[in-house]
Amino acid sequence: MTRPTTEQATPGQVLFLGADGRVGRMLRQVLACPPQDLRPFAKRPLVWQSRRPQSGPDDLCWSPGDPPPAGLHPHTIVALWGVTAGDGAALAQNTSLALAALDLAHRTGARRVLHLSSAAVYGAPPAPVSETSVPLPSTAYGAAKLAMEHAIADWHAQTRTGPRSTVLRLGNVAGADALFANLSGPLTLDRFAGGQGPSRSYIAPCDLARVIARLASGPLAQMPALLNVAGPFPVAMSDIARAAGVAMFWRDAPPAALAQMHLVTEALHALGLRLPDSASPARLVAQWRTYVPAPALIRRARG
Repeated sequence: MTRPTTEQATPGQVLFLGADGRVGRMLRQVLACPPQDLRPFAKRPLVWQSRRPQSGPDDLCWSPGDPPPAGLHPHTIVALWGVTAGDGAALAQNTSLALAALDLAHRTGARRVLHLSSAAVYGAPPAPVSETSVPLPSTAYGAAKLAMEHAIADWHAQTRTGPRSTVLRLGNVAGADALFANLSGPLTLDRFAGGQGPSRSYIAPCDLARVIARLASGPLAQMPALLNVAGPFPVAMSDIARAAGVAMFWRDAPPAALAQMHLVTEALHALGLRLPDSASPARLVAQWRTYVPAPALIRRARG
């Protein structure tokens, strides 16, 4: 029997795969002490998967290829896991991990799977890009994420009665990109031919949690297959550095430097998600300071 696509999500279990990665740690911090609008979602049974044993009651130690854990019946799976660097074999794990999430969903009866992709699939676009823009990845990472997206589509074409998937093409995640990793000291930014520095579409940790909560809770029929995830406007990296109080220096941009990555987010707005904090340098910095765990805590959690 085909599941009705108009089904509203019941407040069932949500499983986060790859909870010990940078994005997973931030989301866990957000949902441990959520803003008021996220409290209903945070009260759902949330399970945080990693491959190493953790000590919390909501932690799950599990690896792809192992049998599904007994008693695991998630309503929604959020596949945070992925590989951002390495050779071709390492980056190809993005595809195998996405397929592992789909297989786990199929075997445990999950209705929804949210997959984290990246704006890197668009390459180096000279203008803002929407979900209908042709992907032209210019990096090995972008190509690997696009291959992952194709594998997800192929899986659904071959599996007619499985879960429904949404691929999230994320802008830069505040607290998880190279800029925020270097805000502890003086910062050197590229200056391009027009005199401007780099700008990006960003997503704040709380806003990413809002997107996940919306897609995990709304009717299945409203789940898009593909969604750009970012604030309503791009942000200059120099404005983020100023908001953080970091000294800046400039250099001429090398030929391969990316001046802008701006995502069109009209489809996100149609879901009722405008996410103004993700377009505010001050709010991006404030959330980074609030939700990025201190290095000592990360080391302790990893054992």
